[in-house]
Amino acid sequence: MRFILIVLDGLRPDMVSPAAMPALARLIARGTRFANARSVFPSETRVATPSLVTGCRPAAHGMVGNTLFDRALAPDRLLRTKDAEDYRILSAGAESPLLRPGIGEHLAAAGLSFAVVSAGTPGQTLVASPAARRLGQFRWNAADTDTAEARAVAEHLGPTPAASVPNLDRSRHAARVLTEHVLPRHRPDVALFWCPEPDISFHYRGLGHSGAALAEADACVARIQAWRDAQPDAKEIGLVVLSDHGHVTGDRKIALAELMARDGLPAGAGGTAITVAPAGAPGIWLNDAALAPQVADWLARQPWAGPLLANDPALLPGRSAPLALLEANHSRAADLVLLFAGDEGPDHSGLPGQAPFDAPDVPEGGGMHGGLHRRELATVLAFEGGPFTPGITMRGMADLTDVAPTILHVLGLRPHGMQGRVLHQAWDPWADAAPEPVEIALPGGFRLEGGRHGGRFYPTALLRG
Repeated sequence: MRFILIVLDGLRPDMVSPAAMPALARLIARGTRFANARSVFPSETRVATPSLVTGCRPAAHGMVGNTLFDRALAPDRLLRTKDAEDYRILSAGAESPLLRPGIGEHLAAAGLSFAVVSAGTPGQTLVASPAARRLGQFRWNAADTDTAEARAVAEHLGPTPAASVPNLDRSRHAARVLTEHVLPRHRPDVALFWCPEPDISFHYRGLGHSGAALAEADACVARIQAWRDAQPDAKEIGLVVLSDHGHVTGDRKIALAELMARDGLPAGAGGTAITVAPAGAPGIWLNDAALAPQVADWLARQPWAGPLLANDPALLPGRSAPLALLEANHSRAADLVLLFAGDEGPDHSGLPGQAPFDAPDVPEGGGMHGGLHRRELATVLAFEGGPFTPGITMRGMADLTDVAPTILHVLGLRPHGMQGRVLHQAWDPWADAAPEPVEIALPGGFRLEGGRHGGRFYPTALLRG
């Protein structure tokens, strides 16, 4: 067996239709669809990617945000994990900042090969395959120019197109890199393809103005499937198509650190008593625990603020919920994480789901993710071909951490350290079962809905009480 993982960054499952994405809609209809698939928290790409490849949630793998603060490593500024240089700083001399091995390392230990082709950010590609250099595995990012892989690809297929919004040319070129260079020349046992659309268009053009991005992502799926179907061993090549998170429309832009500072709190983006990392669920680091009640009091007066999550439950007893509830607690995690109070109301294009957000480069009305809104958490997940049952929809819960254990199980491997579940129902429909519904009360009159499956809690939506 061989597998190709196709990740369509940021794709909301309710936006997949025969009209907008015909190839993907057909593939999902032919395969095993997990209708209750979810992202992890925070629902951000550089948290989702290591969760996908390590089969663990952030508490175990240690990558806790797209943007974070580490006073010891960079005391005066935030670290942005999309950048290769900040990734290296966060690694602190180690091979990577991840604390668990990824699927590439597990495959290499069994004598199998892994390849990554990505038009996402350099940091995303590094966390997808952190040990690639040491293991001699193929790893290509669209921004690469001086690696052996980049030179070989450029010689074969020409230069990589410039990044743009929408990022159509780069998405198309990356699909060519996979189907014309990597798959035929390297024949990896598992390949991971990362398409940056529709995420980029959702962010900067809004969810309702991203038809071209959806079409290009769909064309990437069609190209990859066509390559697979043309192979003599096509029946032994399984496709796994998924998204890493969804999106919600950002209906109100909140500059959290600026608002705090305006009202007298010592907040900023590093080198201050309160450090705020802008996000769909902003992280707040405190150089003095005594500041926590002041932050909580100030947030309680803001109509757009939802509940607080605390890395240390003793920091704000009775006024916060533990990050451990979502397996997002870690020494790198923020002291406090703010959840914005969103709703299911329609945006300017009539699409459901809106929430405030904090992101300097995303315009108001653009797509956003990171929190616990149901539209941020819901993801695409379908298995097609190979051993997977055709034409069926599963009721059971699943998230990103369940994908790698499932693939490795089919390959006959039993990796140690992965926390995700093997999704047996992908080939044995009788193993499927509806999850046990769970509702958890959160401070401020909010509640968290989800499901429990196989002993694991899968969050579904943050709701007002």
